[in-house]
Order: sequence, then structure tokens, then C-alpha cells
Amino acid sequence: MKERLITLGLAACALALFYVLFIPKPGTAPTAPPPLTTGADDEGYLGVFRWLASTRVPALDLHHRFDHLSDKAVSARPSGNLLIVTLPFNVVLHREEFQALETWVGSGNTLLILAALDDTPLWSGLGGNNLLPELTQLSKIKFTARQEQNQPPLAGVGAAAVFTPAGREIELRPSGRFTLLQGVAHLATVTRLPSTQWRAEAQNFAPVLELARRVDNADPVLWLKSSGRGAIIVSAYASVFSNELIGKADNAQLLANIIAWSLQPGGRVIIDDAHQGALDEYDAAKFYGDPRLHRTLLWLLALWLAWVLAAQALRAAPPNNSGLDEGAMLRVTAGFFAGVLRPVASAQWLLDEFFERLRRRHGLVHGTRPPWDWLRAHAGIRRGDLEDLQDMYARTQSGDRVSMVRLQKTISRISGQIQ
Repeated sequence: MKERLITLGLAACALALFYVLFIPKPGTAPTAPPPLTTGADDEGYLGVFRWLASTRVPALDLHHRFDHLSDKAVSARPSGNLLIVTLPFNVVLHREEFQALETWVGSGNTLLILAALDDTPLWSGLGGNNLLPELTQLSKIKFTARQEQNQPPLAGVGAAAVFTPAGREIELRPSGRFTLLQGVAHLATVTRLPSTQWRAEAQNFAPVLELARRVDNADPVLWLKSSGRGAIIVSAYASVFSNELIGKADNAQLLANIIAWSLQPGGRVIIDDAHQGALDEYDAAKFYGDPRLHRTLLWLLALWLAWVLAAQALRAAPPNNSGLDEGAMLRVTAGFFAGVLRPVASAQWLLDEFFERLRRRHGLVHGTRPPWDWLRAHAGIRRGDLEDLQDMYARTQSGDRVSMVRLQKTISRISGQIQ
């Protein structure tokens, strides 16, 4: 019994050491479900995705990076598609993705950016990601925090920035009569956490068209700008089409207008799940954080401990007193070389070794060619054996197979005649 307890203690120590050194530890930071097409929570897009399927609008949940947008499996046609992305991203964009997305939009497609600017959903407030650099690069629009009056302007969010309180529902109204806003009288929004208010400014020559404003302070929150033959639509509310809000006010009508305005026959609505964490790439952190892996390891641990502590005699293995079979070792070694080396390579090696041995023993000049002149001048070598050796050497140089037994016998006879 004592031996088994010692075995159990050592096994537990070994497992603990392995866990400390090699197993990544899951983070303890609070998390909220990201906005995915499979998300059934208030901030997911499952409602939108099911609505598109029920109305037979071609839709795709994207699980690849943006450099795959031009693939036939993603964009059914080169133009007339709509891509919906939500910021901040949970997966960092690669440098080549920005260029690929810009080219894709410029080819006649539409990019709808739902940015958590004037609202702060739970998933964006707990992540701590700064969306401004990626939003600016994607939209070519500069966003600055709205400041309190009679305060000096700040470059970023500061103490003088204007905030929207948590839980505040802000109504949005159209800024004019546009095709995109047909049938839209007002839009519903909500921010789960306190949110900064922002203002937009174009960074390039392309004008920015204001589509909707907040009712409380008349600040613009929905913009449209051209990009090549395509267009970019930016919303300062990331949750305007979420499960909670898609059925309120005229939010669904706005999305329907954007889809009808963007899609061409054969086009497709693409919702970006990849950069919210549902990316078809290996992620070590998610692999080690998967509870299925933990359950599997626990089962294996339990079975291993059961085997270690099973009712069996703990005895040492009997010593192996059998002697070494040299013949078996030689057969195994020969079989290994026979399976690895080609016969012609073995013959070439045997000839090279023979010629090198002659040079060392008789002080001949080292070179790459065999010492045929020296062998012909040697009186003790039979002409027939030398001719056989030359013939087999010529065949090995041309890659032809020779009899290893015959070659070895010829070399042995010549070696005996030289001595």
C-alpha cells in the first residue's frame, strides 16, 4: 500500500509540473459574446441572418480574411455585393487585407461598417480594443471626440469629451430624402455602457454624404461616401441591426434599403464573422480554452491513475540474460542498407573505397579518376580480372546495375594479387 501511495504522489507531482510548464492558462478577464451570425443574444446577428434566409436573399457568413473576398466561393460575382463588418474587431487585420478590401470595394461593391462609436455594446466595452485606427483606414474618414462647449479641443477622448449615459436610448432621424432612407422615419438605438460622442471629417477628396442624425443633439451618425466604383456606408452605432434592435422602429427597413441599393442580380450579402473570432485558422488560445479539451484530458488522467493504482504486483522486470546475437545484428544492418541504398550506389561506393585504399597504401596521387595505368603496369594482376573490374566500373558510371557478389570477388582477387 505504501508503494502505491508513493506512486500516486509522484504521478500527481509530474502532472502538476507539466501543467505549470506547458499548458497555457485561460484569461480571467470578463467577456461577452461577440456579434456573430450565430449569436442568439441581444447583440448578435442571428435575427438578420435568418431574415435574409427567409426572404431568399443570398447571404454568407464569412470565416476567412478579407484577402479571400474575391474568391468565387465568397463573392458570387465581382461586383454588386454587400459586406457588413462590425468594429472593433476581435481579430487584428493583416496589412494585405486593407489593400484587398479597398480593391474589392473599388470594383463596384458596398462596404457597410457598423462601428461602436456613439454606442458601446457589452462585447466592445469589455474588449478594450481601439477601433479608430482601423475604422479610419477602412473608411478614409477621420473621427474626433465631440467636446464640451467652452473647452479647448482635444486630440482624443479626454475629460472634456461628451458622453452618452449607459442604457440611454437615442432616436435617429433621416437628414434628407435619399433612396437609402425611403420609408425610414426614425431609427432606434441603445448603448449598454457609457459612450463617447464623435464627429466625422473626410480625409480625401471624396465627399461624405450625411444620411441620419441624432435627435438629441443633431450630430450626424450615418454617412455615405464613394470609393472607386463602389461605396462605403458608416454607422456610428454598431448595434443598430442587432437581434435586440432589428425589429424596432425602421431599423429593418433601413437594412432592406441598403441591401436593395447595393446588390446586383447574383450578388450576395456577406457578414464578417471572421474578425469577430470565428476565423477558419488555428488559434492556440481557443484550442487550449476549449472545455472539450479539458474534459478529454481529465478522462485520460482518471484512466491513467486507475491503471497506475490498479491491483497488480509492482515488481521489477526480469533481467534479460540472453547474449547479443551478432549474426542477427548484421542481418538487420544489411537489410537496412539494402532497402535504403540503390545497388548501383553501393557498387560505386565499393569501387571508390577500393581505389582510395590503393592510393593510401601505395602512395599514389589522389584524384577523381581510378589509377588504371598503375594497375595495368602491375605485373601480378591478371588481365582478365582487370578487364572485369574496368567493365563493371564503366557500367556503374552509366548507372547500370552490376552484380555485387561478382564485384566483391573481383576486388578481393585483385587485392590478393597486388600484395
